[in-house]
Amino acid sequence: MIRELEKARRFKNQIRGGEPRLGVQIGLADPAVVEILGRAGFDWLLVDTEHAASNTLTVQAMLQAGGQTEALVLARVLRLDVDEIRRFLDIGSPGIVCPFINSGEDARKLVSACRYPPQGSRGYGPRRAGIFGFDATEYFQTANDAILCIPIIESKEAIEKIEEIVATDGIDMVMVGPVDLSISLGVFMQYDHSKYVAAVEKVSQACRKHGKAMGTGCYSLEHARRCAAAGDRLLLIGGDDSFMAAEARRVLEAVRPK
Repeated sequence: MIRELEKARRFKNQIRGGEPRLGVQIGLADPAVVEILGRAGFDWLLVDTEHAASNTLTVQAMLQAGGQTEALVLARVLRLDVDEIRRFLDIGSPGIVCPFINSGEDARKLVSACRYPPQGSRGYGPRRAGIFGFDATEYFQTANDAILCIPIIESKEAIEKIEEIVATDGIDMVMVGPVDLSISLGVFMQYDHSKYVAAVEKVSQACRKHGKAMGTGCYSLEHARRCAAAGDRLLLIGGDDSFMAAEARRVLEAVRPK
């Protein structure tokens, strides 16, 4: 049994069963952060290589750190790049979260990059993922079913093509990227604007229609509560750097003489 693939299967089943999974985005390039947040009880941790300093080696270290906890650790790639996706899978990420998936064609390319033939086009070479050869055969036989493929919906074009994205076989769930989506719609961080609300509802309707889980990056705790109450199941409810900044400000305000 490859533990991280078992975590991914359990995660899928929990999502399908309607359980919200609470996650944090990791921007700091230190695997200790993964250990801390995993021990804190978060269900999943998203290692950001799109907007942060993490590279292949730091992602591998974070995946190893996540193996010491019950949290599912996933890599967020820089872009829809087949070679980069293969590398992160081969070093052990049990799934891929990919930004700016804007069409059904993009979604199919993402799925294909994450699956071995005949379901996809992923090349063979699961180094750490196959436990350095000790469990490579088991990995090959089970990876296609376990690996998570999660596109981020963050553009006007993606909203226009949301039906074909969500309907793509092999897409397990989708996530809304609120900031970039609001920019694309011309309503920067105006999350109550009718354009933004309508776009998110369109994603939600497509998910319900095709039986896929809805997820989102949450821009506040209140937003996270509303999303959970609405039935969204894949929730990214903060970031390591923002948690640190908020706690630092709280402590300073509590102790500094007025």
